[in-house]
Amino acid sequence: MDFPKFIEQIKKTYGITNDYALAKKLKVSQPEANWFRRGKKVPNATVCIRIANLLKKNPVELLIVAQKDRAAPEEKSHWAMALSAVDVMMHVPERPRYIPHKVEAIGQELRQLESQMLSYEGTIAQNEAIQLLNTVESTINSMMERWQIWKRDGPLFPSYLLANQAAVQRGVKIRRVFIFNREQMNDASQIEDCLQVLNDQRHAGIAAFYGFREQLATTLIYQRLVAEFRARGVKEEINAALFDNEILIFSRSYATRDLGMNNSGSIPITVIDQLNISWKPDHLRDLNPSPLFETRFVFEYQGERPFKTQLGRFLRTYGEDKD
Repeated sequence: MDFPKFIEQIKKTYGITNDYALAKKLKVSQPEANWFRRGKKVPNATVCIRIANLLKKNPVELLIVAQKDRAAPEEKSHWAMALSAVDVMMHVPERPRYIPHKVEAIGQELRQLESQMLSYEGTIAQNEAIQLLNTVESTINSMMERWQIWKRDGPLFPSYLLANQAAVQRGVKIRRVFIFNREQMNDASQIEDCLQVLNDQRHAGIAAFYGFREQLATTLIYQRLVAEFRARGVKEEINAALFDNEILIFSRSYATRDLGMNNSGSIPITVIDQLNISWKPDHLRDLNPSPLFETRFVFEYQGERPFKTQLGRFLRTYGEDKD
């Protein structure tokens, strides 16, 4: 029981020597004051706030202490943890400004935990993806329709690629399938870009795969996967990865940012604008990209010549003049 020590602080601070004076100060009956002092009764919320004001403490602290004192033995540790969290929050310094900002961000994350999904926006999204990658132990299976973000002038190069390489060096097996479409594959410069991306992946120790959207669209696996993402609000290209078969990360939207302080000479860069990290059972089941690797239209990248051979076959079947 913690309240007797608060009562003793009040007696010492205000020179109180008996229960009658204590009762008057707390605005309660003399028997109640006696019970509080001896730890026989826990004050109600009104008295908790009154005690907090007398001791110049945060009322939230004493309200949680009261809940802890009332709790069953098996529940006390949870209230003690809540009290510790409040204590941390009450002692956050205002300067440097980064500290309260960081604490607020942590608080927002904690409030999201109950939903089994975290959401991030802007530049924080990419940083959080790297933090998540640093925790992976065994496998990553991912699909990338917005593959351009892996280009050497894109937002994932080199920081996220280097984090992938570090994971491979820890023994993590990474499979990543890049999905290209017909329009892109009729553009020589984009073919050069996609080969650069695939080669960079291989150099980092990643098992790179590729497929062509129009071919994959004929498979039930791809159709189902796209439908599941669309049903959950992902309207643009799908970028998703499953980490250790227990947590899923996927992009919800993208944005274009101009690198440059004025319009002339600025460089447009595509970035991840909204990112979700989920461990919801239905997300792990329905948004899992791993089945894509079992389709006959996903090929392991083994160099530029085999890639161009597959590309030629694709274009002969799915050229611009064909459905």
